[in-house]
Amino acid sequence: MPDFCYMVNFKHYFEATGERARILLDGFSKIQNRRKSSLQVALSPLDLNLSNAAGNISFLAQHVDPVGYGAYTGKISMESLIERGIHGSLLNHSENRIPPEQIISTVKHADDLGFNITLCLENMGEIEKYVGVTPRYIAYEPRELIGGNISVSTARPDVIENAARLCSKFDVDLLVGAGIKNSGDVEKSFELGAKGVLVASGVVKAQDPLGALNSLMSIQ
Repeated sequence: MPDFCYMVNFKHYFEATGERARILLDGFSKIQNRRKSSLQVALSPLDLNLSNAAGNISFLAQHVDPVGYGAYTGKISMESLIERGIHGSLLNHSENRIPPEQIISTVKHADDLGFNITLCLENMGEIEKYVGVTPRYIAYEPRELIGGNISVSTARPDVIENAARLCSKFDVDLLVGAGIKNSGDVEKSFELGAKGVLVASGVVKAQDPLGALNSLMSIQ
């Protein structure tokens, strides 16, 4: 499974903030040492300082704004993230949706800076609408399956297959998320054409988070 991307969103879960986040990252780093695939972690805004905690993990912000330095209270600029060694961000997650014009301007600004946007979308209509702005990744996550026990690879295999085919035409990598919890879900996603998975509670809130991640990444 060459160049397959495992992306873990820490959200703002108690289990993945502050010192608990640092401990998780230490364990994640040891798992990544044994793998060939890419491991990326989206940190809570308050924990972006942990981005130097593990050299073999790529780090992302959970949101970014299409602004540079200036009078932008409460905004997060790509420029400030890049200065901290963070070269990517989630955008338009189901828990932080933004207007269409902001999606387009943010992805365009990212393109100018060589900054990687993972654009979260909920259905095939949205994927068709935004694939042409060419973010680095499109993450397909049906809202109704997020945090549940039914994997998107089981519930929406036709959408994954069609989305993967469309994304490949624009040189955009498709990630899938929602309900991904085991290596079988990962393998099925790969077979359908996905280039990676985006997970959160299935790893972070698992009884054994390191075991859960290790199991997910067992497919190489």
